[in-house]
Amino acid sequence: MSKSYLGWLREHIGHPKVIMTGASAVIRDERGRVLLHKRRDFGVWSLPGGGQELGERIDETVRRETREEVGLIVEPKRITGIYTSPRADITFPNGDQIQPYGTLFECEIVGGAVKIQEAEVLAIDWFDLDHLPPATPLATRMLRDVRNFRGEAFFDRDVNHADTSFNYYKWLRQYIGHAKIILPGAAGMVRDAQGRVLLQRRRDNGLWCFPGGLVELGESASDAIRREFCEEVGLQIEPRRLVGVYTSPDFDRCYPNGDQSQLFASFFECEVIGGALKMQEEEVLELGWFDLNDDLPPMIPCCAAKARDARVFTGAAFWR
Repeated sequence: MSKSYLGWLREHIGHPKVIMTGASAVIRDERGRVLLHKRRDFGVWSLPGGGQELGERIDETVRRETREEVGLIVEPKRITGIYTSPRADITFPNGDQIQPYGTLFECEIVGGAVKIQEAEVLAIDWFDLDHLPPATPLATRMLRDVRNFRGEAFFDRDVNHADTSFNYYKWLRQYIGHAKIILPGAAGMVRDAQGRVLLQRRRDNGLWCFPGGLVELGESASDAIRREFCEEVGLQIEPRRLVGVYTSPDFDRCYPNGDQSQLFASFFECEVIGGALKMQEEEVLELGWFDLNDDLPPMIPCCAAKARDARVFTGAAFWR
């Protein structure tokens, strides 16, 4: 694809709101200051970063965007947070609207030199976290979390009560057909009294997976996982910790109707707070509790990776 993924989408749908996956970088100097750039479009400061392209893992996105925008070669070291709340919606000066679905990485400089990308950036500077300039609302939230980070990734926990009768992906497909698009979603892990995890077997391909699904417009990842658990398995849950994000093209799917997708899945450790186990027969063939340390049933590749990470998860979020 010669043009950007978002540019390609805009050619088909125009200015309406879309969910845009992307990544931002926290880069520190030897004094602990963070690198910010002043955006040309809004005239305020922000963290280096941008939208994910088709075929990229999200860590590749943060490397590319940092190199393009500020000239530095970086290596992501840890996930500080994911930012998926619709309350962070952005309308650009040209009228384009997005709901961000962003991953914030703390990064280490491994090469390059600071250099302004003049098409998008007005200035670059280093700032003490206690003396920050006016920044975009999303960057302000990210920088607050950077200041308070203690090893476990932050995520939006608010409840947005989105109108999910509007099917965002069905709406997109009427413009782009079966072409590959990035699908942001969320999945969750709950345990029973014996420590076993709940899996469901999908009706469309017969494979097992963690409960979850796609994020709709107006939902955060937390909203989506609450809704999906209630709809698919009858449980009321609350996400407690981010286990990881799964964005590799290795997890791409072609659905039975021909729709192609690259997944961007956030995976949470969750707590059951109500409801009763009940299978949604339209999408689910069966439910079962499984020990992560035993042989697991045949699983969707993305969920097999989640299970491997869940076995060794101690608080620091993975990315795959």
